[in-house]
Amino acid sequence: MANTTLLDKIFANLTESTALTWADYCIQELNGSDFDWDRELVDGNGNYISELTSAWGIKVPTCHKYCNLIPIAKTFSFQDFSGAMTNYFLPWLALTAQLPFETGDLWSNTMSFCLAVGSPAFVTYSLTITILNRYWVRKRFNGLLTKARSLSIRQKYREYEDRIRAAQYLLQEAQQVPLRASQEKGWLSSLVVIPKNEIWWEHLEGRLRSTRRGVTASLVAQMLLASVTYLFTVITSLVASLGDQGAGLQIASGSLWIWLIPVILGWITVGTQYSHRSIDDALRAELAERALEPPIQGTDSELQDQRGLVVRGGLSPQPSLVQTVVGAVDTPALAHLEIPNWLGADVEGDEKRKGPIYNYARLFTWWQLASTLHTAFWQTLENVRTGEVVYETAQGQPRPVWDSQKPSSNLEGDIKGTAGYCGLHKVPVVAFPKWSDIPSPIYRRILAASLWGLFVQWGTTGASILIAFLTPTIGLGCRSGSYLLYGVLGTTVWVCLLTSMLLSHEAMLRYQKEHRINPSMDFRLRPQPKSPNPNQYSRDRTHSAFCAAAVILRYIGKTLAVINTLWLVISSLMEFVGGYDN
Repeated sequence: MANTTLLDKIFANLTESTALTWADYCIQELNGSDFDWDRELVDGNGNYISELTSAWGIKVPTCHKYCNLIPIAKTFSFQDFSGAMTNYFLPWLALTAQLPFETGDLWSNTMSFCLAVGSPAFVTYSLTITILNRYWVRKRFNGLLTKARSLSIRQKYREYEDRIRAAQYLLQEAQQVPLRASQEKGWLSSLVVIPKNEIWWEHLEGRLRSTRRGVTASLVAQMLLASVTYLFTVITSLVASLGDQGAGLQIASGSLWIWLIPVILGWITVGTQYSHRSIDDALRAELAERALEPPIQGTDSELQDQRGLVVRGGLSPQPSLVQTVVGAVDTPALAHLEIPNWLGADVEGDEKRKGPIYNYARLFTWWQLASTLHTAFWQTLENVRTGEVVYETAQGQPRPVWDSQKPSSNLEGDIKGTAGYCGLHKVPVVAFPKWSDIPSPIYRRILAASLWGLFVQWGTTGASILIAFLTPTIGLGCRSGSYLLYGVLGTTVWVCLLTSMLLSHEAMLRYQKEHRINPSMDFRLRPQPKSPNPNQYSRDRTHSAFCAAAVILRYIGKTLAVINTLWLVISSLMEFVGGYDN
């Protein structure tokens, strides 16, 4: 089979004014040299031909000899460049503005951009984890809502259903921040049990709904612009430029960005908050009621800034009994829980960073929080169903019975009574779940999200590689090789960051274990061999190895994401300015 495009150019009377492409200039160079058109042309298999009509091309050494970069500079057509930029590149680049950022500062937003563009597998993985988490919490809390709507509970506490619905909405929206539950001074049990906090939950849900990022006119306009422009360009290329190698290669370059459409639509459907502060502001906007703590007796509560649900990273403080006061508890200062860095880099990693792109790192901590709230609400509903009443710490008093005339008084008590009523007295409220406590469905979420991430990464990158590979000259070259490199680096970014997240979790579990053993431990203090202090902790070699591996892999992944983002942009520009046409 002959290369008709080559034959047309050979028989055409090319001059300096009519030569437009690199192939035109190459044929001109061959015509002006000692190249033998009768003996040095080859067929599609690289064999020399005897008839010109069977020609497919020239051998690579011949190309290097006559048509390399030295005698022929790369061709550049501003008309082709501007058309390709407006059709295949700029609409996609503008669409990246609709990616979810909300990290709080310029540097973090830039890194969020690089993580998304540099690794479609990673951003799709984080999106899929977010979707599966929302599905899980909706399914679990719908069971609580069904239980709350039962006649036996509605007759005793009709409004409790609204509190559960507000907690469900908080968990759905709060995946983009590190959210911690804390039972310090009885705050979490007070939020779950005390009837006066119904208004606090109601207003919390209202504020989160008002700050939710929805579908905007700019999103619709940019999405339509990118999609319609790309679609029309492809159709035009197929109709008017069928067989044109340049059009096919530009389509291959533009196809690298198609993943933006499903990813952005996915984030909009899932929903994110407008600001990195909106969840924290909603939690702090109003005062909440807190049960009294021993030795103070009574069913009254105090109106204070709530600390049961807070936006912060790190460990959840573990209360400890006060030796001098019966029933009283003490909570360590948050400053004591500051985790030491490893060579200046934080060990906790992306779990503590705000922004939807980092939802992947909060899978375990978010599940732990959701499970803690679900258990507390379920135990409270069960006690309401059976007519149990919150009782006081004081001994020697008969257990009270349910007062149907004053329903709210049945759920008022001190912090020990409210904690016992919702089951928080049995298990500690922690941030990081142990490996043995994580159920198998969580790992299935990781597997499902990984498969979707790889599908999006290689479904788009693979198509570009295939188009470039099959476009003459057929084979792995600069274009297809650069696309392959983009896909490999994007996948490597996802692998590094996922592995780093798992290692960070193990490192934080070891800190959490030490804190539970000794709540008074101050992790900021370095042990002194000459004056040992039980409140000081030093990492052993294994713990340090986990910290080091987590930090190193995280930095490798993010560095590769930045490099891959720059490579994608440079590769696209190289295509449009004719850098590969040589």
